[in-house]
Amino acid sequence: MRCLIASDIHSNVEALEAVLADARLRGFDHALCLGDIVGYGADPGVTVGIVRESFDVSVRGNHDAAALNEAERFRFNEYARAAIEWTRDELSGEELKFLEKLPLTDQIDGVHLVHASPEDPPGWHYVTDTLEASYQFEAFEEQICLIGHTHVPLVVSLEGGTIRTESGPKVRLRPSVRYLINVGSVGQPRDGDPDAAYGLLDLDAGVLELRRVPYNAKRARRRILRAGLPEFLGERLLDGV
Repeated sequence: MRCLIASDIHSNVEALEAVLADARLRGFDHALCLGDIVGYGADPGVTVGIVRESFDVSVRGNHDAAALNEAERFRFNEYARAAIEWTRDELSGEELKFLEKLPLTDQIDGVHLVHASPEDPPGWHYVTDTLEASYQFEAFEEQICLIGHTHVPLVVSLEGGTIRTESGPKVRLRPSVRYLINVGSVGQPRDGDPDAAYGLLDLDAGVLELRRVPYNAKRARRRILRAGLPEFLGERLLDGV
């Protein structure tokens, strides 16, 4: 089974369409979304529609939750709060219902899916390094757990009692090793590379490919500015920060 993994799309249609086009050229059986479908970007309704049509399994992210519940916004900075309040008004009743039905966690063929952390899904904790990852492995039973939330790719392996970071655009998954995988962000990368990030996970071959896809970030920025959203949200797309 070959899976497309996408996370943190954040209403960036240009980036999402580029990712789907790239993935279709390479082929996949299932498309998995790790949450934060909306927030930040200028096309929440269109983005929700594409995810509904194109993805087999999706989980809820903190921005998806904040679009539904004002209490979820208390941790947001001023830019994120302004964007999610605007997003809430832009979404239709059906689109909000879709977000409301998303589970916090799910699994497919022995792969665990959660937006932030398996240890505390509604706590929206950031897993940014091996130390924080080390606390997560006891919280899921599957060999592989897919996460998002940080907008930065990270692959951490646990073999026996040894935890380490796996590097490279292609990672060979060993049968006796467990993995916590973050493929980065489709719609708002924060690792210094503005290209959209996603993953292709081939469970049969035991290979994870971390891919980057260029897209028209300048157009996405213009759409953000035209929508009256904070300028910072458009500018950061050009630098991947």
